[in-house]
Amino acid sequence: MKNLSIVIVLAIFFVSCNSSSDKKPETKTIELEQLEANIDSLFNAEIGINEPGAALLVSYDGKMIIGKGYGLRDLENNKPITTNTNMRMASVSKQFTALSVLSLVDKGLLSLNDSIKKIWPYPVFENITVQHLLNHTSGLADYEAPYFLKDWDKSKIVENKDILDWLSTNPKPIFEAGKGWEYSNTAYIVLAHLVEKVSGKEFPIYAKKNVFEKAGMKETNYYNLANPIKIKERAYCYEKDSLGNWKKVDGHFMNGIMGDGAVYTSVDDYFEYDLALRKKSIFSEETHDLIFKPSSTHQVNGEDRHYAMGWGVTDSTAVHTGGWFGTNTFTKRYLKKPLTIAIFMNRNTLFESELIKKTDSLVLEYVKTTANRVDGREL
Repeated sequence: MKNLSIVIVLAIFFVSCNSSSDKKPETKTIELEQLEANIDSLFNAEIGINEPGAALLVSYDGKMIIGKGYGLRDLENNKPITTNTNMRMASVSKQFTALSVLSLVDKGLLSLNDSIKKIWPYPVFENITVQHLLNHTSGLADYEAPYFLKDWDKSKIVENKDILDWLSTNPKPIFEAGKGWEYSNTAYIVLAHLVEKVSGKEFPIYAKKNVFEKAGMKETNYYNLANPIKIKERAYCYEKDSLGNWKKVDGHFMNGIMGDGAVYTSVDDYFEYDLALRKKSIFSEETHDLIFKPSSTHQVNGEDRHYAMGWGVTDSTAVHTGGWFGTNTFTKRYLKKPLTIAIFMNRNTLFESELIKKTDSLVLEYVKTTANRVDGREL
């Protein structure tokens, strides 16, 4: 299912194309009240009050103009989703893995051109660099379909070390490094191993100190089912069974893998992170400038697509989606407007709906009608 997210990524990347840190505007304009009403109507039509649901962030000009939860994070205990609810990010997690790598680059401990084979002398890493892993040009085989979904003992939880052991057997690459493009979950697991190897710290501990805390993400964590930690206000993941009943699906045997997924975060924390990216306060400005800089290009239906550091990018937007068992996520940053939209779901229906397209349209209309009123500036 995780590989399904790349299809979604490619389909959605190009859908339309000096701040305060207040999480709530002091006053609500008529336009903002109308936007909220329209958004509520949109989400409430999709999500029942007793169903797993979604958290929504709309950040504009340094303010959280909309931060809301719809539905429940915990069906058994009737707990609602709020802006504090920590939800599983699936492949949106890749941006944080990339930032962990960039942290090492910023400290001078790693170069994007460093050879992976010099660290692990496996034939499968021949000619692969850090950059190849980050921008999906490594050619590494997918770990899910050829082995772990088919042959793994599903009574055991798969962890990152198991993926590295599998890579040591030299699974056939999809293409020679740098000679193609293929969205790669495997590559981001290798990057998590790389962070551990270079830093000498466990990957989630390093990310917590060097990315999450620096970005103001106080309750954000990586989660490994084999060594579970307590997730504050955790949203459980749900899918419908054959009878149409919502069933919890958090116990999947591959939920011990980190790097390509496994981040839990909230709307409140993601808002702080969004501000930190816009203020370039996590790393040096030079390193920050790498985050949204395209480093690989591929074609879809004859059109160029670009990938940066855990983001698909155009000249005006940066987008990523995620899909896993009982989880759908979507993030979109406008690079030429102080605007970010994020939707996190603890169910797998986001990409079957028109929530993304319609939310984007409503928010852009709001921005258009209010642009001339923001500190007298036209945005």
